Amino acid sequence: MKKILLFAASAALLSSCAPKNQYVIKGNLAGLTGTVYLFDEEQNVVDSAAVDNGAFRFKGTVEGPAVYMLSDAKDNPGSFYARLFLEPGTITIADSSEDPMYKVATGTPSNDANTAWGEAADALIREARNPEITDERSAALEQEYYALFDSTYQANRDNYFGALMLVQQVTERSAQELLDEIDVFPPELQATSLLTELRQTAEAMLRTDIGQPYIDIVQPDADGKEVSLKSVVENPKNKYVLLDFWASWCGPCMGEVPHLTKTYEKFHKKGFEIYGVSFDDDREKWLGAVKENKMNWIHVSALSSWDNQAREDYAVQGIPSNFLIDHEGKIVAKNLRGEELYEKIAELLK
Repeated sequence: MKKILLFAASAALLSSCAPKNQYVIKGNLAGLTGTVYLFDEEQNVVDSAAVDNGAFRFKGTVEGPAVYMLSDAKDNPGSFYARLFLEPGTITIADSSEDPMYKVATGTPSNDANTAWGEAADALIREARNPEITDERSAALEQEYYALFDSTYQANRDNYFGALMLVQQVTERSAQELLDEIDVFPPELQATSLLTELRQTAEAMLRTDIGQPYIDIVQPDADGKEVSLKSVVENPKNKYVLLDFWASWCGPCMGEVPHLTKTYEKFHKKGFEIYGVSFDDDREKWLGAVKENKMNWIHVSALSSWDNQAREDYAVQGIPSNFLIDHEGKIVAKNLRGEELYEKIAELLK
């Protein structure tokens, strides 16, 4: 009896010493030779494993879940790649039935959920691409896709895959909805950079919501002179200022230009101004677009592309994006597109 108890105690001790965040990645792919590389989110090689008769194996520990990738080539596309969630447990890499180059990962909660989602979503997408599909079925498939996304997300609010699905909804949910959803996830997932950054974005969205005071921007104009948004908003001539985020390389942005021009020409003398912030990084392309399209309003740019402080301050997730500010400095409308902009300004300056 003492021996049994001693053995049980030893087993418990060994179990408690095993790392709780240990992972194993394994696979056995026909025809695979050479070396398999593990890449982090920044595409840096963090580990490698020699292939033995098609088989490979990685073992290590991970501090928190993250998206990684496997490939049999360091720099150039190899014979295969696999996107996986690196998290505790045993992750198995296997062939995909759809693409011989792409491999699927299973064995842990996030990877199982991701693979199941991918297979179900791909089936709907393939049917939607059928040239013989009816309009009724196409509309039904769209609803099925949204329902699948929602049900998949609801079932995975306890793992990293679910957190990634929430991030993909950043333009579909209000700031408060995002914050409420983040709070549903376990504390350890809330502490990941993925949800920490999403929380920061949602909080910035709240600070720039309708009814909130604008946040000042100071960036150089075409002559290199710094022009502040504050100077434009506080100009007595301006009753409403449209803060417009755009770029010359952005097709939808350029598609909005005729609506901006029409509204500006009609209401500028009545107190409507535009303060355009470009996410260009090429001065000639930025100013060329301004001149060619006769965008005769105020333009500034840090010429730093997406790496723009104003983008962070206003939680801009995509362009075109705009904020309408009144003479008291309050945001009164957001993302006015197409004729909606003209109608809104006509209503305010009638």
